[in-house]
Amino acid sequence: MTAGFGGGIGGLRETCGAISGMAFVSGLARGSYSPDDTESKTAFYALIQEAHGEFISRFGTGVCRELLDKFDCGYSAAPSERTKEYYEKRPCARIVGEAAAIIARKLGLEEENRDGQDT
Repeated sequence: MTAGFGGGIGGLRETCGAISGMAFVSGLARGSYSPDDTESKTAFYALIQEAHGEFISRFGTGVCRELLDKFDCGYSAAPSERTKEYYEKRPCARIVGEAAAIIARKLGLEEENRDGQDT
């Protein structure tokens, strides 16, 4: 369902797919409200806007090509061959992990470690 988020939405190098993922997860967790419930929709949008703001504070941008530039990575609209060197250079897995942590905190879904303690 989220495969198109990669590459800044389908390789367009626009909004980082991790941000889209945060919105997607938010919708799964909190997006069930009546279409005429403006109060709930406003609160839901605020949650996503806060998560987006935290992402921007952390990385300085939410635009895929700008993120890749910050990490000195080349990019194109075409998918790259996935090699060991590719994964060593790309920041995407780390960015997605940090976006997941941001939205987990916002939703109150922080993972528990093996000892049952919140992380």
